Amino acid sequence: MSSKSRGGISPGSGEKEHNDRTFDGLALKGKAVTSKHFSGCVFRNCDLTGLTFRFCKFTDCRFESCNLSLLKVPGTVFSGVSFKDSKLVGVDWTQASWPKIKLAAPLAFAGCLLNDSNFLGLALAGTAMTGCLARDADLREADLAGSDLTKTDFSGALFSNTNLAGADLTGARNYAIRISENKVKDAKFSLPEAMDLLYCLDIKIV
Repeated sequence: MSSKSRGGISPGSGEKEHNDRTFDGLALKGKAVTSKHFSGCVFRNCDLTGLTFRFCKFTDCRFESCNLSLLKVPGTVFSGVSFKDSKLVGVDWTQASWPKIKLAAPLAFAGCLLNDSNFLGLALAGTAMTGCLARDADLREADLAGSDLTKTDFSGALFSNTNLAGADLTGARNYAIRISENKVKDAKFSLPEAMDLLYCLDIKIV
């Protein structure tokens, strides 16, 4: 059974391992947390705006209704981590430590704000990004094969050499994906949004 905490990851805390704990209402805006390992933890209603997680590790953790906008994650590892109804605006995910091959436990975003986030070149096959706002997100050269991208708004998001093979984009909207510049074999799209794929082919529809 998880235990609740409000201050167990303060910058001055010497405790490095946090297992099966629930952090409720933490306010660490603009702080820095270094070299801590969180396993099976839940973060709920936390304000982590501008926080730096430096060389930390998150395994099978959940973030619910948290503000993680402008989060910095240099050298931090994420495995089996989910985010629900949370703000993650302007996060540069390329700072984190990612495996060169497919994640054993992909990330999951549900109902989140991912505007202006950077996923450039990341191996995120099987990731879930459902019902999110991912406006102006950078998804170029990312591996999103087999990912669940349903009902997400991709207004202004960048797709180039992105692997979307087998991805599910049904209900997704406002994307600009050039078929010639991205891998879309066996990807799922729904009408009327799928018409945008035709507009990117530089053909005339009459």
